[in-house]
Amino acid sequence: MKSSGPISAFRRGRRRHGYVLLETVVATGLLVIGLAVIGAQVQDSQTCVRKMQRRVRAMMLAERHLAMLDLGLVELDSVDELEEGDFGPRHPDYGWWLTTEDTAIENIYLLRLDILHHLREDEYREDDFDFDNADTLYTVYGMRAAPQPVDFGEDFGLTEDEVVELGEKLSELGIEGMDPEEFDLRILGKLDFEELLEALPLIMDAFGLELSDMASTLPPNLLRQIQESGLLDEEAASGMLEGLGEDEGS
Repeated sequence: MKSSGPISAFRRGRRRHGYVLLETVVATGLLVIGLAVIGAQVQDSQTCVRKMQRRVRAMMLAERHLAMLDLGLVELDSVDELEEGDFGPRHPDYGWWLTTEDTAIENIYLLRLDILHHLREDEYREDDFDFDNADTLYTVYGMRAAPQPVDFGEDFGLTEDEVVELGEKLSELGIEGMDPEEFDLRILGKLDFEELLEALPLIMDAFGLELSDMASTLPPNLLRQIQESGLLDEEAASGMLEGLGEDEGS
């Protein structure tokens, strides 16, 4: 009976060591599982953040594209036809689809603009966006009127002689599309700065306006360039620049 005491104690010690080992294994397993769950949650969060960033950028690109459309920098010349393009090297992974549909109202069109995303594997190349495998991130609808030419006689009350005189002055500029009876205002957005400085006074005079009337709405750098060109009265331009400086300082 006495010899059984040490043996029993040895067995109890082995049991305690076995329990400790088992607890260690279980704790390690739980720790690994917990780390795996946390890692998955972090990865999901990063994925959600990336998706949100892409969607926000898609919304900004859509607004920019619609603004360019309103300014005439993107042609609205297709009906029941799909136009497509990309956003250049600054946004190489984004493209767009523009669908124009006719409506029951004459010269009013329904536009659907889809912003697409596809991660490029190579460097940006023009007209190389993969539309077939791209995902649609954002879709916006809008109503737009087809641009109509302006007739300075009918639309602004110029007499026939005034229209002829304006046409002669515009033709002297040598700029195509400057017909006062069918004047496309989008042309102004396509002129370089020198051509715009030549055409703007004539157009504004036909509208019954003076350049100084709208000078306060121009950016300071553009106002300085117009002042240097001599089209705007130096005293008036200086006063407007000083006023803009005070506004910026305040």
